[in-house]
Amino acid sequence: MDVRHAPHSGERSPRRRLLTMDLSKADPATVADAMATLLDSTSLSHEDRVQLLGNALVMEALRPHWVDGRRPGEAHRLLRTSDPELADAVESLAPMLLGRAEARDDAQHAIAEAEELLAF
Repeated sequence: MDVRHAPHSGERSPRRRLLTMDLSKADPATVADAMATLLDSTSLSHEDRVQLLGNALVMEALRPHWVDGRRPGEAHRLLRTSDPELADAVESLAPMLLGRAEARDDAQHAIAEAEELLAF
């Protein structure tokens, strides 16, 4: 089901259908379509969407192992044992995600400093 198509007369909007969908038994294609509709309804830039989805992938990959007070490194080691390919993907994404987050933080800090200087 494509939740992004334009509604026919009498049909609910894609956003309304998304809010009322029961995704508990949905197939992966339906969930992916719902996620795309959700992202399309935000004001996030493409770069921010990619960052968000990358972070979500890393968090979801580690989630089963990051429990009971385990530290991130330990959770990653357990992931490496249970699913080496997924651990490789997380390792390849992590530097890019971290670099983008740090660059965004640096840019926000620089803007705040420039605004402070201009306020005088």
